Amino acid sequence: MYCRFCGKEVKEKAIVCTGCGRPVDAPGSVTESAVKDWSLGLLLALMFASVFFPPIGLVVGGRGLLSSATKVKASVLLTVAVFMTLLWAALILGL
Repeated sequence: MYCRFCGKEVKEKAIVCTGCGRPVDAPGSVTESAVKDWSLGLLLALMFASVFFPPIGLVVGGRGLLSSATKVKASVLLTVAVFMTLLWAALILGL
């Protein structure tokens, strides 16, 4: 079972999440299939794609912010995508 707030795995009989300290709902409230974390390989591939085509990182990162399990990785991806968007804009404008 996973915490619905932070996505950390908690024991079936847990009352409070050890990750965020919030109360845990009844067993089965958030299933393992509902919480999908991004692997390191996927994150690196998305960051690499964002270097050459920043909208990929902007869209995927934005959608990743909606899930508590991928919020940190999505923030990293969005940071890379925004930086690359600004860099490409500066290069195109000749700044």
